[in-house]
Amino acid sequence: MSESAVTPISFHDEPALELVSGGYRAVIVPGVGSHVAELSKPGDGLSLLRTAPSGEVLRKSAQRYGIPALFPPNRIMEGKFSTPYRTYELPLNSSDGKDFMHGILHKRPWKVQASGVLENGAAQAVLVMHMGQDGEMFAYFPHEFTYELTYTLSEEGLHQQVRITNHSGEPMPLGVGFHTALRVPFHPEGREEDYRLTVSVGQAWGLTPSFVSDGTLHPLEEADQALRHEGIRPTGAPYAKHFTGEPMEHLGRRFYGAVLTDTSRGISLVYEADPAYGHWTIWNDDGQSGFICPEPQTWTNNAPNVELPEAVTGFRLLAPGEVWTASTRLYVESK
Repeated sequence: MSESAVTPISFHDEPALELVSGGYRAVIVPGVGSHVAELSKPGDGLSLLRTAPSGEVLRKSAQRYGIPALFPPNRIMEGKFSTPYRTYELPLNSSDGKDFMHGILHKRPWKVQASGVLENGAAQAVLVMHMGQDGEMFAYFPHEFTYELTYTLSEEGLHQQVRITNHSGEPMPLGVGFHTALRVPFHPEGREEDYRLTVSVGQAWGLTPSFVSDGTLHPLEEADQALRHEGIRPTGAPYAKHFTGEPMEHLGRRFYGAVLTDTSRGISLVYEADPAYGHWTIWNDDGQSGFICPEPQTWTNNAPNVELPEAVTGFRLLAPGEVWTASTRLYVESK
């Protein structure tokens, strides 16, 4: 594991790329949404992401494992919204059949545009999704655009760069997010009760029973204030909430992101995010499945239908020819 490499492998029955560099190992599955299926530090025995047990499970439930790309993220009520340019009606694919959720890219095959080891020893893979008029989603989302994901692995961890270009002649709604499933515990001898999660949250979004933003914002409840300080226990009981983002302090510096810590060992998994991801969903399913999802999002849940200023909701349009970029980084920190 000491030498850097990018190697074609199989993840269960899916073709994949293995990136090795700086003591880290990552596995990316281009054919299922450019999914980051594994991230680990083999020399330290750390397995950092919840990994799908089979290719079939990954294809069916990519949003519950690893790092899937969501475009747009989370829910849009009844799949409908309007801009000054057109009205959109997206497929109703939520479990209750009432809303559109998780976007249009996370289960589709992406193209590997480039891969290899850089001069500085980092391992890199560039994946791209070209959405054109021949795609099945064009009838619902009539924009030609390119979504490029660059993953760079080094001793600094896994760096992810998003680059989206609007090739259409009309402003395009832009909502980006990641449903990142962190393993709890990520140390082979760790205990769930020793883990704590901090996230740079600000206010809590009010939610309907179907987890759609109702357009109200509230101060953090006392239990949720721990997200900005000593941390919450990430598993044990169900947790599903949605927040605005606000920078916090981490190791004496201004920080935007999430930190999952094994308090008994002083080891942290740090998920550092671009401030462009101005909202967070935090979710652990039933609390008994050994993972926590701190999900960075550029817009709030159901943002196109929330009647608040765009500066609050994060809703935005990408102009024709405009390029949007943002980055995140996952790395291990020892205290």
